Amino acid sequence: MIKKNTNRIIDNEEQIRINAYKILKEKSSCHTLYSKSEIESDYVINTIAKSILGKTNYYDIAWEVVVNISYYLKCEDCVIYLIKEDGKSIEQLAAFGNKVNDKKIINQLVIPIGEGIVGTVAMTGIPELIHDTSKDERYIEDIEFNYSEIVVPIVVNGQVIGIIDSEHKEKNYYTYDNLLTLMNISRVIAKQLNNAVRLEKKIETERIYKQLNSQLKNKNKSLEEYAHIVSHDLKSPLRNISTLIEWVKEDNINKLDKTTLGNIQQIGLSLEHMEQLINDVLEYSSIEQNITKRSLINIDKLLNNIIEVINVPKNIIIKIEKMPNRLYADKTKIKQVFQNLITNAIKYNDKEVGCITINYTELENEHQFTIADNGIGIDKRYFNKIFNAFQSLKKTQKSTGIGLSIVKKVIKILKGKIWLESEIGKGTTFYFTISK
Repeated sequence: MIKKNTNRIIDNEEQIRINAYKILKEKSSCHTLYSKSEIESDYVINTIAKSILGKTNYYDIAWEVVVNISYYLKCEDCVIYLIKEDGKSIEQLAAFGNKVNDKKIINQLVIPIGEGIVGTVAMTGIPELIHDTSKDERYIEDIEFNYSEIVVPIVVNGQVIGIIDSEHKEKNYYTYDNLLTLMNISRVIAKQLNNAVRLEKKIETERIYKQLNSQLKNKNKSLEEYAHIVSHDLKSPLRNISTLIEWVKEDNINKLDKTTLGNIQQIGLSLEHMEQLINDVLEYSSIEQNITKRSLINIDKLLNNIIEVINVPKNIIIKIEKMPNRLYADKTKIKQVFQNLITNAIKYNDKEVGCITINYTELENEHQFTIADNGIGIDKRYFNKIFNAFQSLKKTQKSTGIGLSIVKKVIKILKGKIWLESEIGKGTTFYFTISK
């Protein structure tokens, strides 16, 4: 129950409004015969209950309510308000009377919570019956001035979600029987109206999500196409430069001194590095988001193929320990992960005898792999940084700084995670999981 604001002075008018709840209880227990007003009340409540049955659109529900209330009260002004999402104001949803043109509200009114009679009821949750609005300084004139007003909260689980508001030109027009009827209507429609509002919000959220997802897919496709075009346009001049440098070197081999030949060699290495960078950027942009092609993988065979391709130096020993008997996953993406991590372990190994160990642990819902090395190690403050594109802790001609960002992106698609443990000078262990 919503508590009454005890700081306000209770006048006779408000005391009567509060006692309206008691009147309802007394009437239901003492009367054995129904009066005309009670018959009309029951009729409109039943009519509204039937008219909104099965409706899921909150505007349709509100429209049925205001129309039936207007017929019952024989008035030309009935409005349903809804509390806005920010919880700071209340907005007209549906109306009957001069406020409406072809079911559309004219000059839709938004009232801050706590302001006016409607805003006060929205704040306190206490229904109000005003016999003469000219004596109530809270009254807010809308389309025209009306002297009588009934305002009833629509409450769900102790929270005001909306308001039923009806006005009339004559003073003392509404009765407390009318007030009690609107309170009962409020109870009848509250849950269904609230469910309809929540459903509408859910539908709108899903619509926005689909729209944003579609836009994102289009942007990703455009970026991928752009990356292919740029990489092609960049590779061509790079190869031309590389060829020209070789020609200059061959034509002047006996004329160039040792320093110049060293500079030309350095230019060649820089060109190779730039081409590798372009290839890595292309690979990163080409990783298909959320698309996997699962198949049964012989992981031992896959790892041996990778080791053959990457040309492991003689001083590096790679040990493959326990591996899963069966691995059902995306072969291409798994290969990308292992190849990048093994290559990385080789690049950053400064030991006379380098050792890389690949291992596996089966978890309940995931496959977990580890790749441990005895290389240079990584400072703990860089653990997150190294997964960002173009971040390389040790700049070399062989490193573009994209490898680990590719790994992270692929593992995310495979619904897994990656982390590491490391100690400077002693080595690094990368852990990664993929979902089963």
